[in-house]
Amino acid sequence: MTTLLHEKYTFEELANALYLKGEGEGFHKVTDKTKWREPVMAAKLGHVAHTKISAGKNSLKYGSDAYDARIDSMAEYKTKALNEKELRNLLQSPKPRGGNYAPLTVSGVYNGAYKDSAIEAYSHIDHYFGVFYKEQCVLIIQAQTEEVIRQLTLNHESRGAGQTTNLNTVKIKLSDKSLYRIAYRNELFFSQNS
Repeated sequence: MTTLLHEKYTFEELANALYLKGEGEGFHKVTDKTKWREPVMAAKLGHVAHTKISAGKNSLKYGSDAYDARIDSMAEYKTKALNEKELRNLLQSPKPRGGNYAPLTVSGVYNGAYKDSAIEAYSHIDHYFGVFYKEQCVLIIQAQTEEVIRQLTLNHESRGAGQTTNLNTVKIKLSDKSLYRIAYRNELFFSQNS
């Protein structure tokens, strides 16, 4: 019986290897939250991921995770890790009793979008939502910037006194193709799971 590569290592060894790989490529604490997904998405999109976790206030990179040199634009990344039900929604698999699962809604949390100035900064960058299944990038959509700003502004304006300034969430329904374009699709994954 052949042991698969991932079975040879402990979680700690794998996490340490990921940390060291990130460090070697200039990413400070690539294992912090989901920072490691940013270089993955950047590679799929032909972008250059910022090595720091936060691009820094008052810089041209503010509110972004990567740079797209082809169009001289900054890019913000949001990611979603799918559970089994959400995978069925992504694939619009048939339900056991007929019909199909509803199309997936992809959401991104903008913790910094609690001031008009922050929302204004987000209006000058591109917004990408990555969908991961078992930590494999299977889909990246580019949300319409106007829609992202519309939702961020609406959420910000409707926030009541005393409510958290974080968790300003943008939701993109994959059924509404006018709100996004597909920037990357893992065709092998979709063909194996259709």
